[in-house]
Amino acid sequence: MKNKGEILAEILTKFEDCYFFLHNTKEPDVAEEIMNEGFVFESQLPHSSDRVNPNEPIEVTYFMFQRKDYGSFTIIIAIPRSTYENYSAISNKQDTGIEEILTITEPYYGDNDELIYTISPKHILGYFNIKTCEFFQNRNWDPFFNNARARSSGKKRFNTAGK
Repeated sequence: MKNKGEILAEILTKFEDCYFFLHNTKEPDVAEEIMNEGFVFESQLPHSSDRVNPNEPIEVTYFMFQRKDYGSFTIIIAIPRSTYENYSAISNKQDTGIEEILTITEPYYGDNDELIYTISPKHILGYFNIKTCEFFQNRNWDPFFNNARARSSGKKRFNTAGK
């Protein structure tokens, strides 16, 4: 019998050639909101999510074990490798963080004096209910979406207030 991490890893392998970032939340309504509006995170994506390789199910299982206290709904961010590498190349060329390229909103400083960014709902593959092992795919997910095409070049100004 497969454990929950192995089940999720098997689901993710069906979405080939993506980088996957996972984030847990406690409420299904929050998971739905993220699928519709995007994933808001502070500072750097690795501070709010964990990158996993579905070809290594133990990584996914370990994530679920380590992050279980954060909730039973695992948000899945799936960015095709070519798109992510394009984002990375642009961020290197512009000498800015990749978050600047990923974000669909103007970054702003949050309560902790850290920049707040938003990943497009088109990069949110869906969420996994850990209790029931059900996967809910986001109808907004678009493997062909590339935020860099929609953004103007140059460095961004940062808002000092919230949205």
